[in-house]
Amino acid sequence: MSFYKVYAVQLDHAFKEARTKYTEAYEALRAAEKRVEDAKHETDFYYKGDADLWREECAAKLKRAQNVFAHAGVEIWEDFDKQVKEIGKNLESTHAKANLATPEDIDQNGLELLKSGILNAHDLWALLDQYEDSPTMQRLIAQHVEKLLKDTKDTQTRRELIAVRQKAVANDIMDAWKNLEDTARICTGQAHGKGEPRYVLSISSQWEKLTENTIKNF
Repeated sequence: MSFYKVYAVQLDHAFKEARTKYTEAYEALRAAEKRVEDAKHETDFYYKGDADLWREECAAKLKRAQNVFAHAGVEIWEDFDKQVKEIGKNLESTHAKANLATPEDIDQNGLELLKSGILNAHDLWALLDQYEDSPTMQRLIAQHVEKLLKDTKDTQTRRELIAVRQKAVANDIMDAWKNLEDTARICTGQAHGKGEPRYVLSISSQWEKLTENTIKNF
């Protein structure tokens, strides 16, 4: 799967960058809130007017931080969502091109084996492993298995053939990508948590834990 790993890495970087921006905006807001709260209790001013002026400045800074965070909290994740879609389109295009059926990928020896009728489910499974880098042969094997299933009544044999078919047609890369996409959108906290800051910070911190193995093996 390493051929496609660049796309998983791009998604990983995009999420971490968005999370960092969101966290920084939230921390700036929290710092502004703390300044306002601290200003209420500060008494070390030469003139009372100095204290009032300082508190007004803190309140103004808090207002600006609130406005910045209100916009950033939405824009950051909207921009991330656009990046996810763009990366996904590029991956899908690359995957489609790599999986085109081409005449030069047909192995006549493999075709003769399929036509011979001597292959059982275990043989077909091994054949899939042999042609793991040939989308054309994988699709021909899947087609052969479909024909066998139409003429097979034995329950155990059908189960074995169905397993072979699933392996032959499995879209591992795109399935793995769909899982990463779903996890990314969950970890933004925009749907389930409705963008509530504490929830977003909490769920976004789980990104590495939830995706480490998938990205590593992509």
